[in-house]
Amino acid sequence: MQRRLLWSTALASAVLVTLAGSPAAIAAPASRIRAHHYYVSGFGSDSNNGLSPAAPFRNIQRAADLTNPGDTVYIMNGTYGDTSTEGVVQVTRSGAPGRVITYRSMPGHRPVLKPVTGWNGIVLIGASYITIQGLEIKGDSQNITLEQATAGASASQPRFNTNCINTREDRTTGALSHHLTIRGNYLHHCPGAGIGIVFGDHVLVEHNRIHSTSWYTVFGTSGVSVYEPVDVAAPAVHQHYKITIQNNVSYDNENKIKWIGCGCISDGNGIIVDDTLHKQSGKKPYTGKILVANNIVFDNGGSGIHAFSSKNVDIVHNTAYLNSRSPALSNPNIGAWFSVDVNLLNNISYARAGKATTFSYGNSNVRYDFNVYFGGLPPQAQGPHDIIADPGFVNPGTDPATANFCLRPHSPAVDSGTGSVPVVIDYYGTRRPQGAAVDRGAIERIR
Repeated sequence: MQRRLLWSTALASAVLVTLAGSPAAIAAPASRIRAHHYYVSGFGSDSNNGLSPAAPFRNIQRAADLTNPGDTVYIMNGTYGDTSTEGVVQVTRSGAPGRVITYRSMPGHRPVLKPVTGWNGIVLIGASYITIQGLEIKGDSQNITLEQATAGASASQPRFNTNCINTREDRTTGALSHHLTIRGNYLHHCPGAGIGIVFGDHVLVEHNRIHSTSWYTVFGTSGVSVYEPVDVAAPAVHQHYKITIQNNVSYDNENKIKWIGCGCISDGNGIIVDDTLHKQSGKKPYTGKILVANNIVFDNGGSGIHAFSSKNVDIVHNTAYLNSRSPALSNPNIGAWFSVDVNLLNNISYARAGKATTFSYGNSNVRYDFNVYFGGLPPQAQGPHDIIADPGFVNPGTDPATANFCLRPHSPAVDSGTGSVPVVIDYYGTRRPQGAAVDRGAIERIR
């Protein structure tokens, strides 16, 4: 069976939280307050009550300002533009344990959030216990030229720095965002980050398609970035990883404008785990474990996936193809540098000619093993079970409409991975192993 689609428009089902209410005359405990469903439509009105599809709000922000723990905001067909300098939606109200606030597309609808003059499509400002699911956020990069962005490069100009989804601390209270799920979204053409998790904790990023972001920002962003996570909440019971980035497709993300931090081209990675050691801020290092698994990353300006100045990161079962596209960079296709206690296992790295395959700079206890390398420069770091050979993709390429990173029957990645990696489901949801041993890469070959 051959599988070619990199990303499906079929979205994961949301868990709708509806709790029993109490008589209005009796004050109900918070755990028993009935959750509300709010509805938003491109043909709605903010003078409606927003409590039914027949009386929807016009702006998502109107619903966001009313939400309480357990509520769901259903977003119906329509195009949603900026409502403030923050962008389309700023989320400041939090859910609670077991009662998340969910923002999601209405089943059968395809709403589009379109930030143009604001800083973000959606920004979480110190908000926690939030799920964002099944939304398309389309930035304005297709209407910006490189010449315009170069001339207008500025840290104070949102038009060239707009992020699709971003988090930041509440600058008044100091609250940070945690317990976030970002699932099944289509994020593209934002001049800034695709998904930027800044100072977050307990985060799940999965089944998203992110492309063509980070082109025009001065902030050095990427398709998916976890920057200086902070231990703001205790680990959940039985939770091994506090931050997980899995089953995403990330491509064509590149920095074309110089980062203000160095006056040079930087980042534009498919996925980056950035400075969990907090070398840049001087804060206490993050203690949680991070998993990056089952992602397909290709044709990005920087690395496909890398950990920089980070600790306790597992980068496993990913497929990276022809990254480090930027002429200014030679980042590893998949790698780590200036990092500690990082495992890079069961990955496939098909590197661009003349570009780095792996890095070893400044690493301590970083393990590369059971990977397949092909193309690019010789690996700087290589484990005893790593293989240098053509991985045998069905139809590799940088066109997402035709690229197929499934494995041919005689691929050296088939039945040659290590089963010690705790990732038993592949990119498509197939259980590992299908043969004598697990396959390397994001996709398990169906026998």
